[in-house]
Amino acid sequence: MGLAVPSHAQAPAATSSGTGTQEENTPAATAAGASSAQTLQAVTVVGTVDDLQSLDFYAPNSSAVITRQDIEEQGARKLDQALHYQAGILAEPFGADNKVEWFKIRGFDASVSLDGTPTTPNGYFVWKPEIFGVESVEILKGPNSLVFGASEAGGVVNLVTKRPHKKESLLLNAEIGSRERLGVGVDYNGIANSDGSVYYRIVAQARRQDGMQRRTDMKSYYLAPSVTFDFSERTSLTLLTSIQHEDGRPTNGFLPAYGTIIKTPHGRIDRRLNAGEPDFDRLKRTQTSAGWLLSHQFADDWTFTQNYKFSLLDIDQRNVFAWSSDGNRELLRGYTFTDGDTKNHYIDNRVSGSLRLGDAVELLPTFGIDYLKSDTSGQNNGFGWAPNLDMFSPVYGAPFAVDSTPYKLDSKQLGVYAAAQLRVGANWNFNAGIRHDRAKSHGTISNADSRYDVTHNSANVGAMYISEHGISPYVSYSESFKPVAGVDGYGNTYQPYEGQQTEVGIKLEPSWLNGTITLARFDVEEKNALISDASNIQTQSGKRTNKGVELQGDFKVTPNTTVKASYTRNNSRQDITDTLTVRTPLLPKHQASLWVSHRFDLPNSQGLTVAAGARYNGSTEDQRYYPGERIPSYTLFDLLARYQIDRDWALQLNARNLTDKTYVSGCDFYCYYGGERTVDLQLQYQWR
Repeated sequence: MGLAVPSHAQAPAATSSGTGTQEENTPAATAAGASSAQTLQAVTVVGTVDDLQSLDFYAPNSSAVITRQDIEEQGARKLDQALHYQAGILAEPFGADNKVEWFKIRGFDASVSLDGTPTTPNGYFVWKPEIFGVESVEILKGPNSLVFGASEAGGVVNLVTKRPHKKESLLLNAEIGSRERLGVGVDYNGIANSDGSVYYRIVAQARRQDGMQRRTDMKSYYLAPSVTFDFSERTSLTLLTSIQHEDGRPTNGFLPAYGTIIKTPHGRIDRRLNAGEPDFDRLKRTQTSAGWLLSHQFADDWTFTQNYKFSLLDIDQRNVFAWSSDGNRELLRGYTFTDGDTKNHYIDNRVSGSLRLGDAVELLPTFGIDYLKSDTSGQNNGFGWAPNLDMFSPVYGAPFAVDSTPYKLDSKQLGVYAAAQLRVGANWNFNAGIRHDRAKSHGTISNADSRYDVTHNSANVGAMYISEHGISPYVSYSESFKPVAGVDGYGNTYQPYEGQQTEVGIKLEPSWLNGTITLARFDVEEKNALISDASNIQTQSGKRTNKGVELQGDFKVTPNTTVKASYTRNNSRQDITDTLTVRTPLLPKHQASLWVSHRFDLPNSQGLTVAAGARYNGSTEDQRYYPGERIPSYTLFDLLARYQIDRDWALQLNARNLTDKTYVSGCDFYCYYGGERTVDLQLQYQWR
């Protein structure tokens, strides 16, 4: 059988987005007539519709921004690790993985964009970002194809990469850690001319580490030069480039329920078991990107922005994995093989402005058009036979044949969007917009025709009342659309994802609290949802739903003590057939997290920051394949200790899963062990 979208081997997470450019630390406009206490503090970001629906606290939707400081404090080495302390997000549901990122938002797969441009994964052709090169992570929760463009029902995670700023600075970072982890990073920002109108940044990273499973390892190298030209106060251009290479043996977390959640006479499978073939498995991936961000203010209240990116992903990957057992000692295994590349061209053009309709009424319209061309070609086999393996006493090296079929996919997508934000007085904020997409694709996957030609309209509306007491209720409705290329294991062509969400909530920023609290109730539905299948290639079901509640708090208890707390309740169901609906696997009914950080000020500009975190995931069940087999809940603890030696030097220790708990993170046909304890030590030099 051939591969289209493998069963949790590399699920798709793509977006074709409408984007804009960013100026760091740009404040949002103030609502007409608002007092100073009611300034709408927005984060104007790449990928948003500027003031229309920027990821700000006072927008009628659920969003979050993870800063560089958050990433560094929590010791995140991958994107999914950086998402652990956010409400509504299930990160690393398939355990620790050195080859791809795994997370779900509100129970659904989410799209990933890089500086507002799509990463277009299909099958095993998946872009993996380097977290050291990321300045911030922007999260839009739930279906919404207006803010970032065509996307999946879980929402969008947009990575804003490091880019130049008008100040010289230097960061040097060296690290050692668990499983022979070694790494070094450089981040330099410089000024190129005397008047400071040209400035640049060079970010580089080299790292290696063994995986949790025996005889898995990965080396990665990253280089990202960028430069900004300020031609005038009204016009700026930023050129962004990057190249990243990975080479090693990929981790392999796929295991049967027998031996993980189901006891055997021989015990349980060791979480460090490599169920693959160490001398066969490999991953070589090279990612290259180049593009620009252009901003021109052609009138006092009107701006034109353009975002273009070319990206090239070249991948050579082969894996042996366990898909079942003989009910005794042996794992039944298969292999996957992918060798090819994906080329993307993406451009977005947009005009945004401001119109005064009265003393207390302001309209902020935005119009834009974006275009994506993506071409993938290579050889692929999503499932081939591999010899059995004794799960308790493995012996590797039995020969087997490898074959593949051509993988060819050429797609185009054109999006046109229009939206407006209406601010009425000091208290009311209304949003509305519509997007039209036309998507076409042709190609062959596993000797099956994977063409599609679809159109879709997506709309969203929202309203918020901003009170003088820091209590702001809101309501919103939003839709998403994302075409998906490929066929399932039975030759059926995939239909586009279609999502819709109704949300009501309240956001609090009272004067007595140095921080914010958000409470939201959401109702999300996705048509044509992907579900796991014994063929190792995902099939589409009728729909998946999730009715849940999120609570997120981020605040300072004292000037030196910060707290991040979150709680999520999920009630998610998915159709298997016309007559069978089950609880969605992997997704716990209850999730919670708490992160507390305190800084002790020491003499001579020294400081000691100590933080502790706890992550709780409730029990789950795979009612389709293993009804009645409950996967127990688990709580994991994390730790940070950072010693600021002087103004320039710092030493930082991070521990994840501090107690080294052995646990199964979930089952969805396959079962997965969660990540083991990792300990990292960093030495940093920072001059600025």
